[in-house]
Amino acid sequence: MARDVEVDAVVIGAGVMGSAIALELQRSGRRVVAVDKGEAVGGGSTSASSAVIRFTYSTVDGVIAAWEAMHRWVLWADYLGFTDGPVCQFHRIGKLHLPEPGYDAAPVLSHFDAVGVPYEMLDSAELARLYPALDTGCFHPPRLADDPQFFDPAHGEVEALYMPDGGFIDDPQLAATNLMDAARHHGAEVRLRRRVVEVTRSDDQVGGVVLDDGTSITAPVVVNAAGPWSSQINALAGVLDDMQITTRALRQDVAAAEAPAGFGVGDGGAVVGDMDLGTYSRPQPGGSYLIGGVEAPCDPMNWSEDPDADQVTSTAEMFETLVYRAARRIPALEVPLRPMGVASHYDVTEDWTPIYDRTRLKGYYLAIGTSGNQFKNAPVVGQILHDLIAACEAGHDHDVEPVQVQCHHTGQTLNLGTFSRNRRPASTSGTVMG
Repeated sequence: MARDVEVDAVVIGAGVMGSAIALELQRSGRRVVAVDKGEAVGGGSTSASSAVIRFTYSTVDGVIAAWEAMHRWVLWADYLGFTDGPVCQFHRIGKLHLPEPGYDAAPVLSHFDAVGVPYEMLDSAELARLYPALDTGCFHPPRLADDPQFFDPAHGEVEALYMPDGGFIDDPQLAATNLMDAARHHGAEVRLRRRVVEVTRSDDQVGGVVLDDGTSITAPVVVNAAGPWSSQINALAGVLDDMQITTRALRQDVAAAEAPAGFGVGDGGAVVGDMDLGTYSRPQPGGSYLIGGVEAPCDPMNWSEDPDADQVTSTAEMFETLVYRAARRIPALEVPLRPMGVASHYDVTEDWTPIYDRTRLKGYYLAIGTSGNQFKNAPVVGQILHDLIAACEAGHDHDVEPVQVQCHHTGQTLNLGTFSRNRRPASTSGTVMG
């Protein structure tokens, strides 16, 4: 039976972002309800994330967020403050970035130098020595598997940017569960299998939400962390015309194969961002190997107006393209006889940079447009929304003077203006890549 509730904050979405936000808001003293239409915490696009930890972002604030978050993953149990059962693990196996020809690494490296991210440039000979499982040939441009030139021989050698602190989280859904368990420990409530059908308001102040079972949850703060459904929630809130940067749901495939000999976890493997061939890949404990795409120009962009209307299953065509590309780079990779992997939707902005912001509807906040590349930043995003909400609810004009977030582990300052809904696009290109 529906029962009306009054709390301090509603978080729409119980993926890794919503769970991190719920934790930070609840342990700051607010009473929080998290709502998700799915069956389980982290059961949506979070569960399909490749959960890569990397630092190659086009903005210095993107690098700062990823570098600070890495330190929180290393000290995961300490960050949570409460655990109940198994916790996810950060596998710090290193990250290789293999650029396309003509790539200018200077802007990213200047960010690394400013923030303190360790890195090393590897020429093709050093890359081959350190990672003998890799073919160091240059195959650019990426092609679809049915392209007659797909198997043309290499026409040069690739170099690599190596980041020793890169890696991956082994169970992204468990990470969200860990966060929400900690939030519940502090008193947060989670309502699953409940869809938000209305965002209530009184003039220019948000009033809460109404669920599909008739429950009305009254709250002066509502956070949209609904992932691929974020634009639908923004439409309910009436804030779409308040945003220069918009979000769209993009369908993504991640293929799975058996980890190649000499390139598994603890067996010489690393996370590989292969811009030359148009893939990213990483090993997984247990012997599997995950392969995704990086939005190469030849690859289809499967946008979705309604994620619920899509049948989200892996396609044989994209599976073959991804696995064959990875096999060119790692010749020991065996192509499975039948397609294996997952598919999901990611919430993508025009510049692949997220939106962490307030809106003109007082009390209504955004943690959206994560573009498939923000999983790694979830423990920082919790603090971002906490600090943003605390400042704005106290009367600070974030649109005029962006909130600055202090990073506890690295000592860096994160300028939230970078993630504004009304920013100029950070770039015109980007990638999901974890």
